[in-house]
Amino acid sequence: MTRRRLAALAAAGAIVLTAAGCSGGGGSAGSDGPVPITYWLWQDDATDTTWSELAEQFNAEQDEVEVTLETIPLDQYQNQLITSAMSGTGPDAARSKDWWLGQFAPEGAIADLSGFADDWDGADDVVDSLWATGHLPGEDAVYMLPHQYTTLYLYYRVSFFEEAGLEPPASQDDFLAVAEQLTGDGRFAIDVRGGAGGQDQWLAWMYAGGADVVDDSGQVVLDDETAVEVNQRYLDLTTELGAAPPGSITAAFADVKTNFADGLTAMMIHHPGSLKEMQDTFGDDLGVIPIPTGDGQPGATLGSMSGNVVMEGSDAKEAAWTWISWLSEHDQMATMSASPEGQLPVLESVIDLPEYSDDPQLSVAVDAIPTAQAWPALPGVAELAAAQWGPIIQQAFQGEVSSADALGQMADVLRAE
Repeated sequence: MTRRRLAALAAAGAIVLTAAGCSGGGGSAGSDGPVPITYWLWQDDATDTTWSELAEQFNAEQDEVEVTLETIPLDQYQNQLITSAMSGTGPDAARSKDWWLGQFAPEGAIADLSGFADDWDGADDVVDSLWATGHLPGEDAVYMLPHQYTTLYLYYRVSFFEEAGLEPPASQDDFLAVAEQLTGDGRFAIDVRGGAGGQDQWLAWMYAGGADVVDDSGQVVLDDETAVEVNQRYLDLTTELGAAPPGSITAAFADVKTNFADGLTAMMIHHPGSLKEMQDTFGDDLGVIPIPTGDGQPGATLGSMSGNVVMEGSDAKEAAWTWISWLSEHDQMATMSASPEGQLPVLESVIDLPEYSDDPQLSVAVDAIPTAQAWPALPGVAELAAAQWGPIIQQAFQGEVSSADALGQMADVLRAE
């Protein structure tokens, strides 16, 4: 493991944490007991008991492995995992976001799961395209087992469109035309969300428009001609049309949701995490469509995976795999996906259940799964997403730098070693 590189990653975090309470890389069982493993996770809803209930079920169903959960707040999680990997005191298995792999895998902090995945009976039930979220760009090795997924789409107010005599847009040029007509008299088309988390909304637009971050060989192409054109359409919402409300270029999601719920904006890009709340708020006045594409034909969007990894420093890798693969079996997947912690399931057999197939608005997100693209697992993604994207795009929203210059700066961050 390249400890100097991991130390640099840890130092780049907002807080450098000690690895108190870690498992010490797992342990081996005695001859008369189960193999003990430790699993780290964050919870989006700290009051939800689904994770602990699943762990209790797992421990009760078999006597070969015993898992202990350690919950860490998300804003501390990635940095603590880096620190523990550097010191060799981390867990046996851990929850992970897809774009973190570019930090962990090249440094030897997480295990190659390819052999386990090849022998796993549940492998064929995973949506085939979602295995890519566990790869490094240009490589075939599996470093993360898919678990919970989400895709981004476009919410809109049906009545606002009907009042203006407009149809929901299919292409991005149509979107700009609609945005112009929906802006005025104290109302705006959409928040561009240039603040925290806005990189995901922006990348969903970029992917839908036909842009890529990397090509098939893993080379960064975020600043190519297509990407510059797609990005320019996004910038035009502020620089040319004035279609975003005041403060939008620094807005975070709380502002975006409030503006949409209050009727200040007519459209909002987000994922199904907002669907039930918006359905309860607007009823039949809520519309949901895919993010408009470059040519108006079906295209891609951003998908985001929360998967599971096994730490290279663990001496109980097989036991750790037993736990994370159990989490991705049908019944456990259905339980987690339907919980307050859940997102979209990654198994075909669970996606086929009525709760995912019978709601036409949720189906927009489900139908996007096969073609959705994630942030690539490059080391520079964390730096771009967490620190550089906001200042760069905010300058571009104000016309201070061109689309090409903005994307060039972002691509340089991703290409840096």
